[in-house]
Amino acid sequence: MNKLITIFAVIILLSSCFGKHNSDAPQAAVNEQNTENRNLTGDTTKIDLRKSTVHWKGTKMRGTGKHEGEIEFIEGYFVTENNQLKGGSFTIDMLTISVTDIPQHEPVPRKRLNDHLKSSDFFDVEKFPTSQFNITNVKKITSDSLMISGNLTLKDITKNIEFGANYKGKLFTTKFTFDRFKWNIVYEGNLADKTLVDKDIELTIDLMM
Repeated sequence: MNKLITIFAVIILLSSCFGKHNSDAPQAAVNEQNTENRNLTGDTTKIDLRKSTVHWKGTKMRGTGKHEGEIEFIEGYFVTENNQLKGGSFTIDMLTISVTDIPQHEPVPRKRLNDHLKSSDFFDVEKFPTSQFNITNVKKITSDSLMISGNLTLKDITKNIEFGANYKGKLFTTKFTFDRFKWNIVYEGNLADKTLVDKDIELTIDLMM
């Protein structure tokens, strides 16, 4: 047991000596109380599914390693009034989650990680095939920057989060991290397994209308 602890401590120590991949994106604030989804009136504009993307990045061992990938939308729309963003709703197809930083010519490790992400160890996409985000409040900061609040549902767990975004013309962009543990995205292994993958997931979202 002492030997195992020593080895694990050495791994942690060595991890601090190598290049980091920690995110520079701000962390989304999680509100203690959820906000009810709003039924808004206004102009509804659908997102362009071909040009709208969710890019994710996860790190391990305190940022010494990373993996990146993409997820596709099923549908989504914004609600505007007098050209001002008021709300929106977006459905994400968790079955499409994929790894993009393992080359196609390495099919075995690529498939292994894809299957691992889709399994009950992480997103359990067979049981929870979709995720949802509904905007509950929009606060204008400057002409192009906004503070967005909304209900994020992952694995049937809904929490209201807040993050900054840019909205100009037909493009909405944001980049933030969130604590996956709050949505029960936890690998149920031993201590080493649970701490190998860092808790924060970074999302870069581009929505084109």
